[in-house]
Amino acid sequence: MTRATDPLAGLRVVALEQAVAAPLCSRHLADLGADVVKIEKPGKGDFARDYDTFVKGMASHFVWLNYGKRSVTLDLKTTEGKDKLLHLLESADVFLSNISPGAVERIVSNAELERLNPQLVTCQISGYGPSGPYRDRKAFDLLVQGEAGVTANTGLPGAPAKPGVSLADLGAGIYAATSILAALRARDISGRGEHVHVAMFDVLAEWMSPLLLAHREGDVDITPAGTRHATITPYGPFVTADGVTLNIAVQNDRQWLLLCEALGLTVLAADHRLAVNSGRLAHRSHVEGAVADAIAEWSSSDMEDALDKAGVPWGRLNGTVDVAEHPQLEAGERWRRVGLPTGEAVSVLKSPFRFGRSHDQKTPQVPGLGEHTEAALHDWSARGDGVNG
Repeated sequence: MTRATDPLAGLRVVALEQAVAAPLCSRHLADLGADVVKIEKPGKGDFARDYDTFVKGMASHFVWLNYGKRSVTLDLKTTEGKDKLLHLLESADVFLSNISPGAVERIVSNAELERLNPQLVTCQISGYGPSGPYRDRKAFDLLVQGEAGVTANTGLPGAPAKPGVSLADLGAGIYAATSILAALRARDISGRGEHVHVAMFDVLAEWMSPLLLAHREGDVDITPAGTRHATITPYGPFVTADGVTLNIAVQNDRQWLLLCEALGLTVLAADHRLAVNSGRLAHRSHVEGAVADAIAEWSSSDMEDALDKAGVPWGRLNGTVDVAEHPQLEAGERWRRVGLPTGEAVSVLKSPFRFGRSHDQKTPQVPGLGEHTEAALHDWSARGDGVNG
């Protein structure tokens, strides 16, 4: 249940969404107290419901992205379905979507929405934006990562790799949430809604900016460095004598000297060619080889103690199993129970934001398909108690 202390209590969100990007955005809004109505196809629902059956028969992506929402099934190809959607939008504060390009406009135009509800904030997530030669392309995370150059810059030269998480989807979802909150703040001042568009390609192009700037302004084509950093060294994984991989991140010249001191690399510390990062990059193989050889002589526990004492930033290269049992998640009480439509419950992570005083994230449920259709349509009477009322 939404509480008066929730930051977005009273906010009404209609989410015509699927897969990852928009569902992540709307779930964060729900975590902050918004009443999120998720529109799904009758009988089918969000296709992410069928990605897998890893969570007690439900898809892991769907459980993660959709708890705390209400599921409403509408056939938007029918007049009745569209009328019910318009009924919800008439008293909504936000209309979020990420369905196929042009699909929303075929259901309801921006002009029609402005006449229906001048205070409505709309946010559409697409692959490539509302204009340009790619505007009508369907886009999924893999495709956009490839177009934006992320995949080619993630692996090794000649061996591109897709990151293990859906960066295009996740980035678009976060930018959409930020844009929606900004548009709502602007509405507080102007009294009118706003149309927001977030393109997955634009998000990844933004994140590619250091590499793009190096190319456009410096005529440099930076090659992918695998688990190491493309432009900083030593910055990457090194293996200890007992086979544990530690990531070491030297970000500045002082930390370089501290690392050399911790490892006993006095010759490297005294080499003026290596005093700054550009010099270390020019002699990358020499630097990283010497550091790797030195660390290979230490046990992981001794190495970790020495790095801590020296003030050198480090961390372990963990797998999924390690992270699931990570002591920091336990200490931060990051896990909570979430109910499933079957009546069972599972542990999921809370949203990353933490509020010092008023907000304690509510205990949510994952909605069954169409579970809230009648209740939501009944509750959302036009100009009720929503924020825009």
